[in-house]
Amino acid sequence: MARPDELTFLEFLNTFRRGSLITQLDAMLSEVLTAMVETGGDGSITLSLPLKRNKGGQIECTPKLKAARPRAALGTGIYYATEDGHLTRSDPGQMDMLDELEPRRSRGNDN
Repeated sequence: MARPDELTFLEFLNTFRRGSLITQLDAMLSEVLTAMVETGGDGSITLSLPLKRNKGGQIECTPKLKAARPRAALGTGIYYATEDGHLTRSDPGQMDMLDELEPRRSRGNDN
């Protein structure tokens, strides 16, 4: 028969550090679910409860929490590198089509 002061697993989680473990897990769950709704991606929460016996024979537990929130995918950007080490959206090896058309337009306006 269980003693009245023995904790079930759920009681252990609920009473750990006066409820701070459950509070943190609840906040993590909200963050992951919000990110899932925003991105359509998947998420997860991992709770690890490493248990070790100390020199006094007591059991110590230092929980480890991990949340994997889905991230919104960033689109691909296309750039060109210039000879002096900068980025540009214009291909430096290609003539600008507008530059070539401008003299033709000017000649057309003279008529």
